[in-house]
Amino acid sequence: MKSITVKYRPITFLPLYRTVTGAFPENWGEISAKQLIAIARLYKNHTTDVEFLSAMSGIGKHIFNRCDDYERFKLMEYLEFVGDHKAYHEFIISELHAPHSMPQAPCSTLHAPSPKLKGITFGQFIFADTYFSNYQDSQKEEDLNKFIAALYLLKDEKFDEQCIQKRHAAVGKIDRTTREAIAINWQLIHEWLSLAYPLIFQKREELTGNPEPETRNPEPVTRDSSVWIKIFQNFVGDDILHNDDWANQPINTIFTYMTRKYKENARRKN
Repeated sequence: MKSITVKYRPITFLPLYRTVTGAFPENWGEISAKQLIAIARLYKNHTTDVEFLSAMSGIGKHIFNRCDDYERFKLMEYLEFVGDHKAYHEFIISELHAPHSMPQAPCSTLHAPSPKLKGITFGQFIFADTYFSNYQDSQKEEDLNKFIAALYLLKDEKFDEQCIQKRHAAVGKIDRTTREAIAINWQLIHEWLSLAYPLIFQKREELTGNPEPETRNPEPVTRDSSVWIKIFQNFVGDDILHNDDWANQPINTIFTYMTRKYKENARRKN
């Protein structure tokens, strides 16, 4: 955390000053759930600089209201990292309080997967990431809700596709900014996955190249949201009897296995 000191006039027309101290987070690991929601509001232009600085520092809004535009601008510079999706491996919003109307879960709490996706299965990841990809393309709330319903489960609950069908409508009653904050968090986790498993999660530039502006193809790039289903089918093939065995494997086990296979294939080609 970075300590900050703000000097201000409590009474504008009197030359008397007071100071107040606070602290800004310096990276995603220091962001709280409330701060992530504030970042989501900033992304959507649903907040002011004063509200954002207050949420990120713990200093009252009335203090920042007494700062001039330049002072607020310089303070915002300390928080430039929120514009970069740097790798981070944890869910910052670790719990969601389920609405009373949640089927089979009145007054219950939904829990995010553990850090580094420990405990999440290959099948659960496929559903979550596919709905996330769909949401990026469609911006439809239904896709956002299903993405979250695929990830956040009751304590000790095992994932099943029915979890999505049972809960996505009720998840939609949670504040949308909170839901959008979870989507931002998933992008950070994707960045972590690209570092942990670079042969699987390659950057778009590595896949398509980065041509010079004058030669760049202006046609939009489409994203295949069913890519994980195809990968799953390639693993399982015609082994229908063991579909569930693959789907229930921990995701990190699957990614480690895939990485080893890619390396073996590369050695054979050489």
